[in-house]
Amino acid sequence: MVRLSGPLEIPEALADDEGRSKLVEALQVLRRGGIEAERPYFALSGTASFIKRRFLLPRDREATREQLLWEAGQLLEQDEEEYVVDTLVTRRHGFFIAARRQILDLHGALCRQAQMGHPGFDMASFALCNALESCGAGGGGIEIVLQDDGESARAVLLRDGVYEAESSWTLDEMTAAGGLERFCEAELGEQDSLRRLWVAGPGETEGRGGLAGLTDEVTDLDPFIGLPVAESARQALESVETPPRAYAIAAGLAFRGLTDN
Repeated sequence: MVRLSGPLEIPEALADDEGRSKLVEALQVLRRGGIEAERPYFALSGTASFIKRRFLLPRDREATREQLLWEAGQLLEQDEEEYVVDTLVTRRHGFFIAARRQILDLHGALCRQAQMGHPGFDMASFALCNALESCGAGGGGIEIVLQDDGESARAVLLRDGVYEAESSWTLDEMTAAGGLERFCEAELGEQDSLRRLWVAGPGETEGRGGLAGLTDEVTDLDPFIGLPVAESARQALESVETPPRAYAIAAGLAFRGLTDN
């Protein structure tokens, strides 16, 4: 376990020198601790990226992908060169994902400064899906992962284990339960039934009692459950007050990195 001298708070845009130096410090601490990361992974969210959902073109995935890229170009217009665009095509929907090129380039420069490998990136919502899939805890039907960071919340909807939708909000504007209820009203039809709600993140999920009214099963997302964990790692996890669910996004990024290598 790597410990820093103080809390690591990285601004989303990494716009200030202090934020950049803290990230470099964290990467260097990992390197000095003997963790040779071939490719550090970072989660994208908020102003760094966005995702849009579109309908599929019947029986033609390549045409769907071309249509998604065209729609992304139309939406971004003159700002298109400022973004890196990718697509995701599932059984039910097509998505295009746009990430700010400046943010990606800046992370790359900071990794070089810290003498780490070239960075990889994934959406925070996709990392949550990876965590759920990799630990083998997810299943069929409709499931939602609720990520509570203490100041903001994110809900990710999966149908039969496949990403379908997401929403995010600050906890100043709405409670976790209130935002989740609004999300369910927008995304679930009359015949849909939420099978299970997974809770992730370091937040206390104030008002969790209200979550039980949306589904019969509310469970912490422990990304390490069902995985072989070394005794030293298990003891390290037990020695801190942070619950395993707080590591869901980080674990999802790590699982993505393992599949990429």
